[in-house]
Amino acid sequence: MVTDTVLAARLTPAHHDLARVAGELFTPERLAGWRDGPDGPLTPRAWRDIAAAGLLGVALPTALGGRGLGLLGSLLLGEAMAPLADAGVLLGMHVHNDVAAYWLADAAPELRDRYLPRLLDGTLVACQCDTDPSAEEPTTARREGDEVVVRGSKRYVVNGAIAGLCFVTVRLDDTPTLVLVEKDRPGVRVGTVYDKLGTRSVDSARIDFADVRVPAAHVLSRGGVAQLLRWNRVMTRMRYLIAADAYLIQRRLLDHIGRHTTRRRLGGRALSAWPVNAHALAAARADLELMAAGLVDLLDRVDGPAPAVPEVAELKWFCVERATALATLCCDLEGGAGYMWGSPSLRDLAQLRGLRMAGGSQTTMLTLANHSFACRAELAGTPRPAAAPVGTASVAGHV
Repeated sequence: MVTDTVLAARLTPAHHDLARVAGELFTPERLAGWRDGPDGPLTPRAWRDIAAAGLLGVALPTALGGRGLGLLGSLLLGEAMAPLADAGVLLGMHVHNDVAAYWLADAAPELRDRYLPRLLDGTLVACQCDTDPSAEEPTTARREGDEVVVRGSKRYVVNGAIAGLCFVTVRLDDTPTLVLVEKDRPGVRVGTVYDKLGTRSVDSARIDFADVRVPAAHVLSRGGVAQLLRWNRVMTRMRYLIAADAYLIQRRLLDHIGRHTTRRRLGGRALSAWPVNAHALAAARADLELMAAGLVDLLDRVDGPAPAVPEVAELKWFCVERATALATLCCDLEGGAGYMWGSPSLRDLAQLRGLRMAGGSQTTMLTLANHSFACRAELAGTPRPAAAPVGTASVAGHV
């Protein structure tokens, strides 16, 4: 995606070095050695090895201990991990590298200097704790003197079991707030490690917070416009990278099914020669081009002064939705083999189930995009554009 598009001209020697190192590190054989048993999640050794290769914090400025390669560096890293065919590695790295590290980069110097170096050397893994059991059971916090007391549970937390540092969204004084909580504080407990369909190379867990006390200085942001802007900036970055992950799966699926349908014959001709299949695969190739165009178009806006929140939400929806449709088609074209766990198409379909929920569900992406564009139109005093029906959202930010 990065090396064979118009973005290639923007790669510096440092970017090329990153791609080389990452390509050598992320191999199926090494992934197998990093996991806790066959098909299990990453172990602490994996994070230390990745850090030793200089692949944690690649996007952060060098002044903060990163490699200063920006979002383009994160894209290169995702491309290097894609051949592993397990999006769990990608999600775990996104949360650690492009969510938690950025929260700390903007934190008070005392917190940043205490925890960011440990994130970058792999001795501390981070997680983002967002999903409450229900709207009626929110995770809350209250002030007691110079402390904040956190109570509640968070579900489906990527890196939740292995993480030592939790970034927890709570309601403090009935205001959305982000609080940093160390896993080893009294009252923090991993309640469940979920058994998942896909993305199995990273754990997902429920974490319980039973009146956990942290210093008030651990409140990273709360309420108001500043909180909203910071939240949108970090989550938009995550969603953009998930869109890129889906693009890479789409590309891999097209390569695989192209070979399969050329070799496989039915009724005296290749499967790819049947018009119904030829048309569907042509549409999937067009989708791949649209995904790439959206990723290129939005690259500079993700970290820009006004993050393209609705455009990236729409792009994430489009890329994941189209890749899911292609994976389903590929399973059908493989025939009976497409419903066996050894099928590459079925395994990619399982990975996409995880991407559909990560960074916000597909329904949330459409809601966010449509509402945001409507608000922009209203504020600008222009007629509201017609909302795209489900299944027809456009790519580069036009509804």
